[in-house]
Amino acid sequence: MRIPIIGLVLLAHLTAPAQADEAALAKGASTYKQFCSHCHGIDMKNPGTSSYDLRKWPQDRKDEFYNSVQNGKGDMPAWGDILLPDELDVLWIYVVTRGGKEPLPEGPDNG
Repeated sequence: MRIPIIGLVLLAHLTAPAQADEAALAKGASTYKQFCSHCHGIDMKNPGTSSYDLRKWPQDRKDEFYNSVQNGKGDMPAWGDILLPDELDVLWIYVVTRGGKEPLPEGPDNG
């Protein structure tokens, strides 16, 4: 059985975003583990300290998340001079999907 080329192109197009999301999530998990887990807990399970429980971060507040990470907030230091823009992007994907347990919210401001 031969699959028409148009079908293969369509299939590749449909699976590419899922693979990109998985890669971004994996990089986000790695970035989170390296920079965030010591205060916010492994897998975002808050260790009971004064740090914010990131599993509760509002999914429609991407700009506030970026601002908090880049400039610091409360006792949290600023990471703006340390994290690269793509690291911040994948960190957002990790947090907003609750470590990959929820889908990425739709909308221009969330993905």
